[in-house]
Amino acid sequence: MVGRYLDRRELGFLAAAAAAAALFAVLAWQDAAPLRPPEGEAAAVRAESSLLEAAQVDLNTAGLDALCTLPGVGEKRARAILADRAANGPYAQVEDVTRVSGITQNTIRDWARLAYVSGLGPEGE
Repeated sequence: MVGRYLDRRELGFLAAAAAAAALFAVLAWQDAAPLRPPEGEAAAVRAESSLLEAAQVDLNTAGLDALCTLPGVGEKRARAILADRAANGPYAQVEDVTRVSGITQNTIRDWARLAYVSGLGPEGE
């Protein structure tokens, strides 16, 4: 019945197109990204912790731009932190930043795991 509607050349073309489509499907399946990381959950945890480490701000060494990445800190407040640090020396703990006008304990809580002071480590230990 197919022979009635398609000649030999058209059947050959359709067969070649079907073979090419099957080949492309096989190649795409082989090169597809895996559905989950090869190392399992541990790789995702490491990636998350390395992103967190990259986002952390050392209050004793950070410049204006780095301080502005903290929640609740704009350019004006960042300049106030820099001025306080220059006038009073480095911070011994993150909570010392509350000396700056506009920085409250709630602000410090918002900075959890983002801000630290050098010498004490990122976790404030």
